[in-house]
Amino acid sequence: MQIKVTLHQLAAFAAVARTLSFSAAAVQVHLSQPALSAAIRKLEETLGARLFDRDTRNVALTAAGLELQAVAERLLADADDAFAGFQAFVAGKRGRLSIAASPSLAADLVPRVLAAFQRLYPRVAVQVHDALADDAIAMVRDGKVDLALAAETATASATDTGLVRTRLLEDRLVLLCAARHPLAGRRTVRWREVLPFPVIAQKGTSSVRQRIEAVYARHRATLRPTFEVEYATTLISFVAHDLGVGILPESLAPAEGTAGIAVRPLVAPEILRPLCVYRRGSQTPSPAAAIFLELCVAHAGRSG
Repeated sequence: MQIKVTLHQLAAFAAVARTLSFSAAAVQVHLSQPALSAAIRKLEETLGARLFDRDTRNVALTAAGLELQAVAERLLADADDAFAGFQAFVAGKRGRLSIAASPSLAADLVPRVLAAFQRLYPRVAVQVHDALADDAIAMVRDGKVDLALAAETATASATDTGLVRTRLLEDRLVLLCAARHPLAGRRTVRWREVLPFPVIAQKGTSSVRQRIEAVYARHRATLRPTFEVEYATTLISFVAHDLGVGILPESLAPAEGTAGIAVRPLVAPEILRPLCVYRRGSQTPSPAAAIFLELCVAHAGRSG
């Protein structure tokens, strides 16, 4: 048998049970006294039990009323806790957040945003996935993560109607070479000046590699790396040992002079990579995801 009792009725009953006064209870629950009496009468009819003995002067709980009082107080407390938890979720103060980040953003922006986010919302459980740009974007497209922070790629262009993209920064490509390398003496390096030298490159799945190959093709040349490596740290180490020059996003490049490495802007053309946050266009972001995205935009703005 299903008993249909509303929280409104239980709140009205609990107020009368605590005060043993219909007039005082009516003030507490913001009802007129006739409306309160009607709510109690309806509750008694629903439950099939008299809850109060009352005359013109006194109100007292019946045995059924005493039994219901404990039930009502417990249910109302549980409801308060549940809605407090829901309000915390809506405010982004609790819940879960899953993000994917490509190396250029995972190296600097993501940790800064994450530190600020966790200071403000320590009860939100955050999971971070390292991934190359195409993989990170695929994860958000497939619903595996809430947000993807990655460079704009050919597979995630502005025409991809399944994604909503927020641009954060532009990251330019720079040349890394040993301090004693002939190109280290220049303030900027033209791409055609790089062509004669051996190149250490990341493997072909990276968005950086795709851009480097496109520039080589514009100069009627083909990129044939002396060494292919998986990680930027490996590339930097190889350059430090003068095994070739390397090309990386500025966000991943070491500071000038680190380990005897020179870092020079590449020009003619200057290659800028938009760094973006992606989310699914068909899905309303969770409160935590929306707040994290706002923090990304704010921190990217301070970065320049």
